[in-house]
Amino acid sequence: MVQTVNARSLHVFLKSGKDFSSWIKNRIQQYEFMENKDYIVFTHSGENPSGGRPVKEYAISIEMAKEISMVERNEKGKEARQYFIQCEKRAKALPTQPIQILNDPAELRRLLLTYTDKVRALEKRLNEILS
Repeated sequence: MVQTVNARSLHVFLKSGKDFSSWIKNRIQQYEFMENKDYIVFTHSGENPSGGRPVKEYAISIEMAKEISMVERNEKGKEARQYFIQCEKRAKALPTQPIQILNDPAELRRLLLTYTDKVRALEKRLNEILS
C-alpha cells in the first residue's frame, strides 16, 4: 500500500494563490511526475455543487508532495522546506540500526565501552552520595 496525500489539501496548505487545476497540472508537467507512479487521478464521486464537469482529484505520493512543497516559493513552501530539513537532520542523528551494530565488532566494542564508562561513572557518583 502506498501512502498518498490529497493534492487539493496540499494546495490549500501551501496557499499558492493559483487555481488548483492549473497549479497541479503545471507542477506535474514542470517536474515530470508520472501518472500511476507519482500520482493517480480520479473523479470525485460526489456531485459538483457549482455544476459543470465532475471535479478531478489527485492522490499524490508522499515523495511528490515533498518535492512540490519544497519548490513552492512562498512562506508556506519555506515552512515545508524547514520541516523536511529538520526531519533529515533527525534521521542522520539516529544511531546505526541494531542489526548493523551486531555485525560490526568494532562498533559493538565502542558502544560497550561507552556504556561501561557510563556505568562506572554512575557507580562512583552513587558511592560518593552514599558515603
